Amino acid sequence: MSKRSDVRMRELLASMASITGDLSVTAITHRVLDEAMKIYGATTGVLELTNDSHQRGRLAKGKGAAALLEPAARDEAKRLRLELSTREQHFARLILGPKNGKDRYSRADRELGEALAGSAGVALENAQLYQDAADRARWLTASASLGTLLGGESLHHPRGLDEVAELARRESRAKYALLLTPIVGEAETGTSYRIAGISEHVHRHLAGRVLLDVGSRHHLALRNTEPFVLAGPAQLLPLGEFADGQATLVAELIARGMHSGLLVMIRARGAEDYRPVEEQMAGIFAADIAQGLGLVQMHHLREEVLLYLERERIARDLHDIVIQRIFAAGLGISALRKQLPSEAARERAAGIASELDTTIAELRATIYSLRVNAGQSETPGSRMLRTIRLASEPLEFTPALRLGDNLDALLDEVTLGNLLAVLTEALSNVVRHARAHAVDLAVERTGDSLRLILHDDGIGFLPGGPESGLANMRQRAAELGGELRIDSTPGEGTTLHWIVPVPAGS
Repeated sequence: MSKRSDVRMRELLASMASITGDLSVTAITHRVLDEAMKIYGATTGVLELTNDSHQRGRLAKGKGAAALLEPAARDEAKRLRLELSTREQHFARLILGPKNGKDRYSRADRELGEALAGSAGVALENAQLYQDAADRARWLTASASLGTLLGGESLHHPRGLDEVAELARRESRAKYALLLTPIVGEAETGTSYRIAGISEHVHRHLAGRVLLDVGSRHHLALRNTEPFVLAGPAQLLPLGEFADGQATLVAELIARGMHSGLLVMIRARGAEDYRPVEEQMAGIFAADIAQGLGLVQMHHLREEVLLYLERERIARDLHDIVIQRIFAAGLGISALRKQLPSEAARERAAGIASELDTTIAELRATIYSLRVNAGQSETPGSRMLRTIRLASEPLEFTPALRLGDNLDALLDEVTLGNLLAVLTEALSNVVRHARAHAVDLAVERTGDSLRLILHDDGIGFLPGGPESGLANMRQRAAELGGELRIDSTPGEGTTLHWIVPVPAGS
């Protein structure tokens, strides 16, 4: 072996040792290109990661390096093209400019390059496998912590979903993450969702926002689907708050065939694309979220069953024991009345017997209320959503809607009925008079009050004109002990505040 060949071989071995001494794909990519350019004295070079199942990207060094990707025609001999692969799996493509900045590459140069490419391919494969394994371990660790985050007292609005969304944001290296849960009472193919969990960087006012017809405009399949990546969030979430977002990973929350919602992770503009292993692990993480939500729901359903059984026992005892004893006491008083000496005493006994009959009737009403059908599927929240859907159909746009927490616990039918009527009337006024292009609608329960706030950007009006619809809403508020406030300026829109107290225990 000549002295020059010996030097080249030593350079090759040193380069191989340098390349294989790291487990970072980014570091190895830079090192492979640097070592190759150093060995041959090339002033330009490009290394392009091409493996679809791993990381993709391109690294270019030197002035005019991007031109190396184009056919060179007569100067092809001054370029060195190497394929970095192993075990029939292709990882990258390395292209170097002229040797020493001007010379052609010899056959020996190409053989030396192929040896370097083989070593670099093995190093890249090991780094990719190591990075994938580290990512899987990280996601699995996050999944293991879900059990400590999920919980809550409400069947349909568990606590901890903001924390889960933030965990997903961190693990996916995204800027935003949201958890969308389907509206209770919608059909199995429904496309309406509630933003139930938000991560850091997401505007707080989006919490609880109801989104209608999610993904319908772009014909997205959101149920029984594998995780998928969108070019931008607007295809799924037409909200201006995510204008700086780009690659959007969507994973379905599904367990035992039950659709529980969507996990949406949005990376910032300019960030790298999601890798296949990230899509895979996001799907597993989403399935674990659905599993946790299912366990929470099963826990609440078990509590509801126990409560139902206890109510049934109380109702049975009231009917079989208490009512029978009261009835027997009433019969005794009726028999005793005939033996009383004075008319006043007999009337008093008759009054007591009548009171006992009234008590029996009230007890039977109580028994009926305890045994009333607990399986009614339409919740107050779904009734509100249905009312809003129907009332806003004539509009050419979809109102921005927010339904607050604990609305499904609104059990007072009088208050709920008035609220639904006011929702219909308020949206009807917008349709007929406002000439609006946008409507913000919120229904919230804060403390012991129920609030309906509607704002439109329509033409507004001056006070003192006809207000038959407003008068009806004002009367409904007054009957419940509440109030109606209207803020309107011509040309600037109208804001309606309908505020009523919530009955105790509702």
